[in-house]
Amino acid sequence: MIRQPAAYLLLNGSIVILIGLLTGLPLKTAIVKQRGNVNAWRVAHSVLVMDGLLMLVVGSTLPRLLMDGCAVWVLVGSLIAAGYGFVIAFTLGAWKGVRGLTVKPYGLNTILFMAHSVGAAGSLLGVTIMVYGSLKIFF
Repeated sequence: MIRQPAAYLLLNGSIVILIGLLTGLPLKTAIVKQRGNVNAWRVAHSVLVMDGLLMLVVGSTLPRLLMDGCAVWVLVGSLIAAGYGFVIAFTLGAWKGVRGLTVKPYGLNTILFMAHSVGAAGSLLGVTIMVYGSLKIFF
């Protein structure tokens, strides 16, 4: 039986992968019609599928890690927040043609910058906790 934290990661990882696969449709259109930002859609497509796969892998291995409940929930929460932060940042950015790599100009760029920041910080925190839980198996 799958524990509840792992189930959350599996569900949300599957949703992020689904959104990543759906970004393949505008990617195809941008390639065929040779308009739109092909590179932005390609990045959105690949990053979201990879991030969703990360969530599935962590969710699948979560029951084997030696961590207390608080660390598990921080791991799960950070990876889910990262996944949806990247969903917002990459899909909205590709759709509107904005990168969001800096805060300025204020507006949509600021929102995308914050979404990228949530994605990056959540991924870094989640993977760091995953390494910690993995190391505890050996020591």
